Amino acid sequence: MKKYLLLAGVASIMSFNANAMEMEMKPYVGLDYVYSMIDADEIDGVGGVEEDLNAYAINAGVRMHKNFGVEAFFQQAAEGKKNHGDTKVKDKYHAYGLDLIGYMPLGCDEKVELLGSLGMGYYDTEVKVESPSQRLKETDDGWGWRLGAGAQYNFTENMAARVMVRYADVDVEGVDNVVDLTAGVRYSF
Repeated sequence: MKKYLLLAGVASIMSFNANAMEMEMKPYVGLDYVYSMIDADEIDGVGGVEEDLNAYAINAGVRMHKNFGVEAFFQQAAEGKKNHGDTKVKDKYHAYGLDLIGYMPLGCDEKVELLGSLGMGYYDTEVKVESPSQRLKETDDGWGWRLGAGAQYNFTENMAARVMVRYADVDVEGVDNVVDLTAGVRYSF
């Protein structure tokens, strides 16, 4: 009887190790083009800032399981410009943070995956207002919750293309939320 229990225990440990091998950590890096749509307020009675900005994002992540991973990001927007008569408004922002990513493979070959993300980002904004009568520079920063959905196509074991949409509810004066449309590539090690 003791031999059977010992054999059952060894078999259990071996099966646990086989499952652990399936959950191998897989680090990756990525680069995204980002189209940011900002819901912003007016600034000192002057019309709003440029609300559609081009940006890029670099990220690094670890896929810890076939259905779960974590990803850090840094995002930098190009300067947006808007004219209101003699008044010029320039704005830009950068953000960084962490997202938890859920993966849902579709089909037998698992080339296509649906994605969901939940994360938090720190947003740092700058707005400059220039007119013949005033020069104003406002900066603000704050945290924001991010929620996203998208899809990923795995070309090979190491290369993938990804598209996502993310909504961020940010705690920055003059900004209600940010919606990002992203398209990019990932390289896994």
